[in-house]
Amino acid sequence: MDFAEWIREQATKTYTENGAAARNTTGDARLDLFATIGSLRRADPERIELLFAEAYQADPLFALKILFYARDIREGLGERRVFRILLQYLAEYHPQAVIANLDLIGVFGRFDDWYCLIGTGVEDEMWSAMKQQLEADLKNFQEGKSVSLLAKWIKTADSKNTETRKLGILTAQKLGYPVYNFKRIVRSLRKYIGVLEVKMSERKWEEIVYPEVSGRAMMIYRNAFRKHDEKRFNQYLAKALDGKEKIHAETLYPYDLVEKVLYGRQWNQVLEAQWRQLPDYVAQETNAIVIADVSGSMSGRPLATSIGLAIYFAERNRGAYHNLFMTFSQKPEFVSLRGETLLQKIKYVERTEWGMNTNLQAAFERVLETAMDHDVPPEEMPKALIVVSDMEIDRCGDRNWMFYDHMKEKYEYCGYQLPNIIFWNVDSRNDIFHADSRRKGVQLYSGQSVTTFQNLLNNIDSTPVKSMEKVIESERYACVRTGNAA
Repeated sequence: MDFAEWIREQATKTYTENGAAARNTTGDARLDLFATIGSLRRADPERIELLFAEAYQADPLFALKILFYARDIREGLGERRVFRILLQYLAEYHPQAVIANLDLIGVFGRFDDWYCLIGTGVEDEMWSAMKQQLEADLKNFQEGKSVSLLAKWIKTADSKNTETRKLGILTAQKLGYPVYNFKRIVRSLRKYIGVLEVKMSERKWEEIVYPEVSGRAMMIYRNAFRKHDEKRFNQYLAKALDGKEKIHAETLYPYDLVEKVLYGRQWNQVLEAQWRQLPDYVAQETNAIVIADVSGSMSGRPLATSIGLAIYFAERNRGAYHNLFMTFSQKPEFVSLRGETLLQKIKYVERTEWGMNTNLQAAFERVLETAMDHDVPPEEMPKALIVVSDMEIDRCGDRNWMFYDHMKEKYEYCGYQLPNIIFWNVDSRNDIFHADSRRKGVQLYSGQSVTTFQNLLNNIDSTPVKSMEKVIESERYACVRTGNAA
């Protein structure tokens, strides 16, 4: 290694908030973005833009695919704020990349994402795309064909919200309609596609088809349904709890439901039914266990995410570790889920040790000690350990040891191979990585969505960069384009 290489290597070294040695880059700018983009909800726009800019500089098309994976509501991470920040960044520095993908914004996200482009250099192209979509919907509406959800998300001047009302007036003007006529046209389209709020405002509760209500709308309006349509709604709920009726939950995150208990101290049959019908992305017997960070630094939504993902995986894991996971803070504990409802399970988990420390080392040592105390054969050890955390772990042994290297040596000394490790970042406050891009047996993920389980379980024993490429280079994101962006 020459002097310049040594300097570059030293520049990658950093420490967590709790003193553990780590890296500030994986060595692959694309992976740095992929491994954090789902955990940046509280990050400054400047940091988000820098991560993206470096990935875009390395590989424009791949960076754009990561962006749409991050926004992808159904099969990706469903990140709205980060997506809109980066759309605005692209509009300023790489406008052709935005123009080339305007038609995909409503496919992977929502049509109101378009509005973040007002005041940018691609605003005119955005209005043109919106007008084109509206005209196509009107044509299909007149012919009795299916239409997009543009009418659901487009702004109109009859909103009670002042800002939305201003946007509605602007939208009508930009699309070339008198404000009143535009409201009437959009209202007709909303009725045609069965927008829930239209039926509610007209008090046509009996026309609401509950199995067709979106997951988030059901969560928001559940009390209104019970108040105005109690008998029919309760009958529907009873069937949904038994799995005999569909209740949508595919666009919800586990934290949506868990934090209602942790912080709101509320629960009802709607939330329980939605929990039970979250899509199952653990469709195989998986010899893996989640290690959930419940330390002080995880307060708020990150804690609800960590616990929610742990319970979700433990419930649905059909392998040897069914209904088992581990918490770590000051004193790691194995948790065997008890209870029938999610409420009961969360109450039970709350009795475990939650402290200020982020002692991931102790959690891994607890797994090793348990194996040694019970003479567990190597083939019966967990194949994968899924660490759900903010990655700000405590120091491991000597200050210069990185976590993975420290644990690998310790396991091998005791006659075991270190299991595959998945570092799942749910709240990235700093550029912290516990492996580089080439480390076999480690994967780096981020986000709040259960769809991530499907991706990580298909990539065990891979390297971080290969597991990322398998997700991003899938057929789903083949439609993303760079335009003429430099």
